Amino acid sequence: MRTSYDNGSIMEEYEVDSEGKKEGTYKSYYESGKIRELSTYKGDLLVGTRYLYFENGNVEIEEKYTDGGILNGEQKVFYKDGQVQIVKNYENNELTGLLKVYYPSGKIKEEVTMRHNNENGPFTEYFENGQVQWKGTYLNGDNEFGLLEEWDSLGTPIKKMLCDSFAICRTFWHQDSTKINPYFKEHPYKP
Repeated sequence: MRTSYDNGSIMEEYEVDSEGKKEGTYKSYYESGKIRELSTYKGDLLVGTRYLYFENGNVEIEEKYTDGGILNGEQKVFYKDGQVQIVKNYENNELTGLLKVYYPSGKIKEEVTMRHNNENGPFTEYFENGQVQWKGTYLNGDNEFGLLEEWDSLGTPIKKMLCDSFAICRTFWHQDSTKINPYFKEHPYKP
């Protein structure tokens, strides 16, 4: 099968089986003629490695599918210049394990533990110079829980907070002691 843009350039190319389902190599193109997607289908479902491309020819997304069109394994997302932006893992279509986000320079920006498609576990955010900016734990999504710590770009601690299960955080230590929650002045937190 082949479909085309109004200007006549190829939009997509693929084969179909006797039931009309995509089977084998699938290619889609930008109107300019450059490759947009390269993947493989079996019975109309993705299988194997799928590549999505920027129009400049660099890979935008690389991901793996197992039989049945199930997203499994490492997925990489890239910046337009080819530098890795995000690395994440899927297991049976669910985001799980350590998700890593990078600055355009290639330096680590964030590491987050994922479970059931949500942030769930320890996380660390970094300044581009490599210093830790935030460290804590997420609970069932983007909700900080437990101890949450912040540093400046030179590595100097700024504050420490305790967050409850509703992601309400209270500062119990701050480099400027006037910014400490009054409760903790009377009841010091001891980790």
